[in-house]
Parts: sequence; C-alpha cells; structure tokens
Amino acid sequence: MSDNKTDTPRNSFIVLILFIGLFIISFFIIAYFVWDISPSDERLKNETEALKTTATIFGGIAVFINAYYAAKRWEAMDKSAEAANKTAKAALQNAQAAQDKQITERFAKAVEQLGNEKIETRLGAIYTLERIAKDSKDDHWTIMEVLTAFVRENAPLKDFSEKNTENTDSLIIVNTLNYQKPKEIEEKLKLQTDIQAALTVIGRRKSENELENQSLDLNNIDIRGANLIEANLQGANLIEANLQGANLIEANLQGANLNKANLQGANLNKANLQGAYLIEANLQGAYLIEANLQKANLNKANLQGTFLYKANLQGAYLNEANLQGTFLNKADLQGADLRGAENLEQQQIESAKGDRTTILPENLQPPEHWNA
Repeated sequence: MSDNKTDTPRNSFIVLILFIGLFIISFFIIAYFVWDISPSDERLKNETEALKTTATIFGGIAVFINAYYAAKRWEAMDKSAEAANKTAKAALQNAQAAQDKQITERFAKAVEQLGNEKIETRLGAIYTLERIAKDSKDDHWTIMEVLTAFVRENAPLKDFSEKNTENTDSLIIVNTLNYQKPKEIEEKLKLQTDIQAALTVIGRRKSENELENQSLDLNNIDIRGANLIEANLQGANLIEANLQGANLIEANLQGANLNKANLQGANLNKANLQGAYLIEANLQGAYLIEANLQKANLNKANLQGTFLYKANLQGAYLNEANLQGTFLNKADLQGADLRGAENLEQQQIESAKGDRTTILPENLQPPEHWNA
C-alpha cells in the first residue's frame, strides 16, 4: 500500500520531465526548419508563430494530461470514500450487535430478578425493563407481556367468600364499628409496591410501538386501591378485574374490556371510556364526573349511587343497568338507550341533558327542557 503511494508522485514527476523535454526538443526542431526554410526577413515572424503553435499544442496536451490525472484523483477519492463508508457501516453493525447483546443480557437478568425475594431487587428489575422498552422498540411488547404476566401472577383475583372464615367486606364493616382496622385486613387491601410499580410502567408505556391486535392482558387481577392516574390502558383486557377504590382519574380506557369488573368506589373522573365494555360491571358509588362513556356498553351494570355529573353518555347502552340513586346532573344522555334501565326515576333525568334520540323507559317522560 505504501509503495503505491510512493510511486504515484514519482510517476507524475517523470511525466512532467518528459513533457518539458519533449516541448524543448519540439521547439528546436521546429525552429530549425523555420530557420532553414524561411527567408531571412520572415524568420523572426515565423519563429514566433511556430512558438505559439507549439505552445498551443503542448498546452492542449497539458490540459488532457491534467484532466486525466484529475480523473484519477477523483477515482482514488471515490474509492477512499467508499472504503470509509464500508468501514463506518461495519463499525455501526458491530456497535449494533454489541448493543443487542447488552440488551439481551440486561433483559435476561431483569426477568430473573423479578422472582427475587427482595422487594428492592424486583423494583430495580421493573424499572430496568422499562428502560429497555424505551431503548429497544423491538423488545417493547415482549416487556409489556412480561410485566402484565408479573401482575397476573402476583396479584390474582382473591376469593374470600369460601376460603376465609369471614368475608373481607364484613370484617371491614365490623372494624368500622370498632373504630379500628385489623392489621390482617389492612395487609389484604394494600397493593404491593412492586405491583404498583409494574402497573405504573405499563400505564406510561409508548403505545405507538404496539400493533393494533396487541392488547394488555390484565384479566382476573386484584389491584384494589391502585394508582392509575392518566394511565394508558386503551383496549386492555380487564375482565373481572378488581379495581375497587382505584384512582383512574383521566385514565385512557377507550375500548377496554371491563366486563364484570369491580369498580366500586373507583375514581374515574374525566376518564376516557369511549366504546368500553362494562357489561355487568360494578360501578356502585364510583365517580365518573366528566367521564367519556360515549357508546360504552353498560348493560346489566350496577350504577347504584354512581356520580355521573357532566358525564358523556351519548349512544351508551344501559339495558338492565341498575341506576338507583345515580347522580345524573348535567350528564349528556343524547342517543343513550335507557329503555331497559332499572330503578331510574323521573327526578334523576330532570337534571340531565337529553333530546329526542334519548330512549327512556315507558314509565318516564322526557323533561320539557329536552325539547327546547
């Protein structure tokens, strides 16, 4: 390689010497013929013309030679640039391979640490997985599946009716009368820190990295009292999930499946439940102030004592839903189907917003202000 670099300037120098020598020889040959053939009075003029002609010819040759070497230089530069690009591409591939290897190792270690008995180790694993999901788009959904599986495995739906000597709700009532809460009940109702952390990471994930057919599987979980403020749970499977007393303010539950879910006393203010499935869901005493329930399916849902102030129920389905004591002040019932709703009274709809598209039970009449 070094020999080729040394030969290039040497060859150029040799060509230059040959060119100058050829020019001098040619000049003297032409001058000789001009001196010998031309009359004495025209020799000087002819010599000048001959010199110009020679200079023009060799100038043209010089231009061609320069163009040739310029092309050679450009060719060499192109080859150098191509070689540099190949080197850079290889370096990038090596760096990517090293990064992929590092991500794989971090992922495997984090998944292993999820089963560690120490809470701080599990928390570290959860946040490590979140970091990997952000760094690697290809691993995003796999990590979401790992985290949802972690929640399902560690917060399964509990059945206190048969396995325990006393029902948890009954114990709470007795405990209220005694003005104290037994430690065992407090522990049962308290959501584990690592479960909450996993739910937080799931709720703030980059959903744009997911395919349309991918949905979070969080069915049959017990996450009472969970903090899911502004959580993105769009299209999530929350069938029969226990979300009693959960904080879901401004959460995105659009199209989510909450059939038979327990949302008793949950805070769903300003939550987006558009098109959500809430068939047989327990929303007793839940807060749905300014919530979007447009076209939601609430058939057979328990809405007893639910607060639906300024909620959007346009086009919602409420067949056989229990609306006893439901607070419907300024709720938008345009297009809602309430003909099969149970325990709905005239005074409840008087303060609601509706129109001719609202379908009421036969025993109720549209308020006068609906026709205004």
